[in-house]
Parts: sequence; structure tokens; C-alpha cells
Amino acid sequence: MLEEEAIVIEANGTEAKVQMEKKSACRTCSAAFVCHPVDHDFVDVTNPMGAVKGQKVKVVVQPSLYVKASLLIYGLPVFIFLLSAIASKALIVRLFGEPYSDLYAFFSACALMAIVFAIVTRYIHRGKADQAYRPVIVEIL
Repeated sequence: MLEEEAIVIEANGTEAKVQMEKKSACRTCSAAFVCHPVDHDFVDVTNPMGAVKGQKVKVVVQPSLYVKASLLIYGLPVFIFLLSAIASKALIVRLFGEPYSDLYAFFSACALMAIVFAIVTRYIHRGKADQAYRPVIVEIL
């Protein structure tokens, strides 16, 4: 499990906003500015423990959800991009010939990938999907 300690900034029933603090390992990491661009990160979490503002809590993300979300957000659009580029190239060459077929295949793949990315983003930000991928407060410290 991916565990982090955080402080509750806002609490609204079964949802909360927490402030994640950088760990000491993050300070020495050369890629820290990518995943922690500022000193503190604010994250919306599920609050089944009933934590209130100001409490220190342990927040957990299940590894399987982390991998599933990564594949859904990154893997699916890239797979669609590659598949549509290959299919578009074959179709364009067959219908119109070789000139500029790579360019048209690239643009059609980009367009389809953008559509898939928009659909995935919309799916994730809808009710149940949004809740399923949220970190959860598992302990009040």
C-alpha cells in the first residue's frame, strides 16, 4: 500500500481535503518537482474515519487502484494512438496513395487519442469512478 501522513484541512462528512507533506526522501530526489511541485500537496480523500480539521491522519492508496488508474489514464490513450495511427496509415495509403499518408495518419491518431482521453477523464470525474480512485483515510494519528 502507498501510505502517506497528512493533516486535514477541510472535512465535509465522508470527504476531506488533506495537506500532504514531503518526506525527507522527496527532498533529495531529482524528480521531486514533478510529483511534488510545491512544499505541500492538497488532495481530496474519502473520510470514513470521521476525521476533523487539524487532525493528523494516515492516507492510503491501494496499489491495484494506482496501477489501474495509471493504465486507464496513460495506457489506454497511448494504445489507441498507436492502433489508430497504424490503421489510419493503411487506410489512407489504400484510398489516396503514399504522399502525406504519415502526416494524415498522425493527425487522425492525435484526434482519436484526444477523444479517448476526454472520455476517460469524464468517466473518472463522474460519481462512482471519482470515489473509487480516491485515497482513503485509514487512521487518525
